[in-house]
Order: sequence, then C-alpha cells, then structure tokens
Amino acid sequence: MKFPQSLHLIEEFKKSENYLLLKDIESIRRSFKIFNGNYSDLKAALWEHNIRSVDNTLWESKEVRWDLQDNIIRLLFNFCSAAAALVPHTRNHRDRLYMQADLIYDEYEKKLDKSFRNNALHHFVIGLRNFISHDKLPVVISIRKHDGRIASTSFNLVKSSLEVESDDWKSKAKEFLSYQQNYINVEELVDKYFLPVKELHNWYSHRQLQHHKTIYAQVISEKKILLKLATEDRITTALPFNKEDIEREEQLLMLL
Repeated sequence: MKFPQSLHLIEEFKKSENYLLLKDIESIRRSFKIFNGNYSDLKAALWEHNIRSVDNTLWESKEVRWDLQDNIIRLLFNFCSAAAALVPHTRNHRDRLYMQADLIYDEYEKKLDKSFRNNALHHFVIGLRNFISHDKLPVVISIRKHDGRIASTSFNLVKSSLEVESDDWKSKAKEFLSYQQNYINVEELVDKYFLPVKELHNWYSHRQLQHHKTIYAQVISEKKILLKLATEDRITTALPFNKEDIEREEQLLMLL
C-alpha cells in the first residue's frame, strides 16, 4: 500500500526541532493549567461550604460539615501539591530552553527574586504540602461571624495543629506562621497565593511568544501547508493540530 506523500511530511514535521520546541513550551502551560484547575476546584468547594452555612445545613448536620471539610482539605492538598510541582517544572523548563546569558532567563530570575524566593507565603504553601504529605492532616474549623445583619463564613486551619516549632518547616514558612492568628483563613490564603503565580505564568507565556515569534510564525506556515495537503489526501486525522489551532496561534501572534 502506498502512503500519501503528505503523511510522510506530517511525520517529518512532528520530529522537527521547531515543532518539538513549541511542544515543550506547551508542556509548561499544561502544568499551570493543572494548578489553575486545582485552584478553581478548591474555590468551588469553599463556595459550597459557605452556601451550606447560609442555608444552615453546615451547622445542623455534623456529617454534612465533616464531608465538606474533608473535601476542602483534599482539594487544598491538591492545590499545594500542584504549586510545589510547578516550581521544578518551570525551573527545569527554563534551564532546558535558555542559557543564562539569554535575556528571558535573566528576566525570569528577577521575577522569582521579587515575588517568590523571599515570599513567606510561598514557602508556607510548599511547606503545607510537605506537612500534609509526611506528617498529618491539620485541624480545621468552620467559623460564622456576624457583623450586624451581615454574616460571613470561613474555612480555617488551626495554627496550633501545624506543629509550628517543628524543624520540618523552613524559616520563611515559620515567618509566615508567626504573623498568623490561631485560625488561618484558607480562602484568603489561596487567593493571595494564586494571583502572583498567575501573573508570573501569564508573563512567561507572553514573553516566550515574543522570544520565539519567528519560530511560531514559521511553524504556523508549515501547519497551513500540511493542512492543505492532508485535506487533499483526506488524512486530516493524522495531523497533530487542526484549523482552529492554527487560527488561535495566529491570533496570539497578532497581539504581540
């Protein structure tokens, strides 16, 4: 059986240096997507927790409250684990793609110095992941407060259950804990942590587009040719992309 020439061209394209480079860049975006998804799942669980407070089922049923609390702790662990994984994933990705002399490398280092390396909250989030993995689950408590006619509900870690004096906590994580009251509001914690991580990865994604703009344009051009040939040969299912992918990539380049 004779295979269409376009099929051979597709296989060569999938092995090309430029295509593999862009796939590597895509991989770090998937790592952030997982982190983002864990954040969204946790926020949804916290929202349900607060809604159950409004209709009083959180307080009327211990079973409901405990189930919600267990689910939030599970999702908090997922969030912290994704945050911990994102650190080496991003560092290894950067080291694999760029030299220290590259401007993008230096810019990334400066952003890490500014927002993460000395950030006590960052070290606490990573430390909390390790604590839950290797020590135990923290004690949690749901609290409802009233300010006049306005009631608010929060899900909290009990600080005293975190064994703050343990050597397992890094100094920066202990610094964060030293500023906390005995109840640590989880929603405030994850919101405050998520924002700078999102900002860093949005910047990194945009900066990589700038840095590799010529390669992106070349790969898009090659994709268009392959799409045309594969359509003529009726083998578009063999393509590792589709027309919508090309259009989305073109739109991103137009924003630069």
